[in-house]
Amino acid sequence: MSLRLRMGLGFLAVLAVLSFFLPSPWGLGKTDRDPLYASVEEDPCCQDGVYYIYNAKDYLRFTGYLNRARKEEPDNEEILGLDVCLMADLNMEEEERYRLNGHPYIRQAVLYYNGTFEGNGHRITWVSEAGNGMFVRLGRQGQVRNLTFCAPSLVWDMDEYGVGMLCMINEGRIENCVTEGRIEGTECYVGGIAGINRGFIENCVNRAEVRAEGLGDYGAGGIAGLSKCKVLEGESREDPIVPVIRSCINQGEILGAWEAGGICASNDCADIYDCGNEGSVKVRYQRGYIYPEEPDWYEQASAGGICGYMGSNTLQDCYNMGEISIIEEGVEDTYGIAGHTLFWIHDVSGCVSLKGTARGSMRHESVMELDMEELKVWMEDHEGISYVADNWEFDLKEAREKLPLIPLDLEESPLTAGREDVLLCEEFCLRAEPGYDIRRVSPYGVCIEQKEHAASEDGGRLQVWLLRVPDGLTDIEAYLDARGNFVKDTAHEVWLGIEGAHWLHPGPSYKDDCHVRTLVSGGARQTQTWILHYRDDILAHMAVGTEQGMVDNVTALPLRREDNGWQACWLMVFTNQGNNYRPSLFEVEEFLKGFTWLPCQAEVEKGDCLYGIARMYCGDGNRYPELAAYNEIDEMDPLLPGQILQIPQEWVMEMGAWE
Repeated sequence: MSLRLRMGLGFLAVLAVLSFFLPSPWGLGKTDRDPLYASVEEDPCCQDGVYYIYNAKDYLRFTGYLNRARKEEPDNEEILGLDVCLMADLNMEEEERYRLNGHPYIRQAVLYYNGTFEGNGHRITWVSEAGNGMFVRLGRQGQVRNLTFCAPSLVWDMDEYGVGMLCMINEGRIENCVTEGRIEGTECYVGGIAGINRGFIENCVNRAEVRAEGLGDYGAGGIAGLSKCKVLEGESREDPIVPVIRSCINQGEILGAWEAGGICASNDCADIYDCGNEGSVKVRYQRGYIYPEEPDWYEQASAGGICGYMGSNTLQDCYNMGEISIIEEGVEDTYGIAGHTLFWIHDVSGCVSLKGTARGSMRHESVMELDMEELKVWMEDHEGISYVADNWEFDLKEAREKLPLIPLDLEESPLTAGREDVLLCEEFCLRAEPGYDIRRVSPYGVCIEQKEHAASEDGGRLQVWLLRVPDGLTDIEAYLDARGNFVKDTAHEVWLGIEGAHWLHPGPSYKDDCHVRTLVSGGARQTQTWILHYRDDILAHMAVGTEQGMVDNVTALPLRREDNGWQACWLMVFTNQGNNYRPSLFEVEEFLKGFTWLPCQAEVEKGDCLYGIARMYCGDGNRYPELAAYNEIDEMDPLLPGQILQIPQEWVMEMGAWE
């Protein structure tokens, strides 16, 4: 053999050795310049139309085939719908050469998938500091099932989208999957399973920490960030596909900037059935400034055990046992099941929440609150607990946290000591309707409650709470009309002057929710001006007409004219213990007639006499000598128009009883 030939062969040998150790332009090593076969059918892992994955390298070739087809053959449904069967646990951290090779198609995330990914009960551990989950988009025919997916740290830092561990957008079906680890997104919807759900998610469990940060109309959910229907090309707009999340559980910690839920941050035109939250749900701020260029446009914080925000459609038979909270101090509410629920827009039924986990509006949602033992019974057999929606009781401790309540500072008159039907003090006389008792339950509250034997068949009992707030809530004089009368604007400004008053009713307060009433006590000349607050729009009237009553309260403030202006310091709240339905306005006004300012005075009009005034205020004109003695005047002295007579407190106590 010639020297030149030997030298040539030696050079080729050196190249062969170097080619084994040095990376190719694709970083693949050895002699393969591209690990993808010309077609997926040529790959040894593909058998009878199913792609079998045994290791991380097989998985990455699978992603390469689909991503290549998505870019080069977008109409190739055979490849995009390739069925997969996972045959072993995968740890993507172990495949460095493929993970860092810069290949145009081999990536961990699949751009679009419309086949069935059968996990076979195996586990995929994602690479650390990843920016995507498994799929960007799961098509209508796409399925992922029987898989455990763990991402130690998945971070998405792009706005106006959604990010989830299994997929960004789910339009197909995800079943029997478990997610673990941590996922965080900035200015996007973030979900433990899917960022945005437009399909079906069933029997899945999230154990991962889920976080959504930044400004915008976004949030964090244990299963999906946003669940909302969208009509795709070729689908019926008249009969759209309604997304469903069914039999899923969140066990991870959920944190949103201003909107978060154990199952989803926002659920609109989508259904949720038989789901549960067992992890903590938190939002960071009291308000969400969803349009950064509009600093005055914001939404109230929404943190709920199942949904932070609930739009239309159905939510049934769900439970919450996780703590729901808002980190920033303030007055916004948390919800055991879902925020912004209104009976007449959707169906929220059969849902229960562990007592003490959420501190929400008084009438915020149609759920049943249970203690832990009751909740365990309910989870094993829903029929084991007799379901009563809105079964909460008025919590005076919570009221003190939400409202600027001050001590009642009442010194009861000896005239009513020991009586349960009337309370007389220096400032007012409060009389209960027949069948009710008055109790001073604490220095901060008086409760008028229906006696047990008078309760309704469903166990509901009307309660009226008398609370005290600081005077001078707002400048009432500034809002009177030209004649010095109250208008809706005046009433609304007084209402808004009570810090935390939103807690007493669902949603924002509008001026049409405030009503001015002038009531006559006991048929006498004694009148009382009240501001009543309750929802009074068309939808509210529809809801009141249903068997379920309405998520709302009636709240009343008595107003009194003093020498130094108007006084508004007492607050009466009407609730229904046991079922929490709104009482009728007739019931409310009957109770208000039992409140009389003291001293009770009568201004003499032309033609008045002591006999007539006595008859007007106590029902017996022959008691006029008592009226004369109380005012230290002679029985025979004529009365002058404009003269002020003080009405005996004993008469005030019985006012109206003689009618």
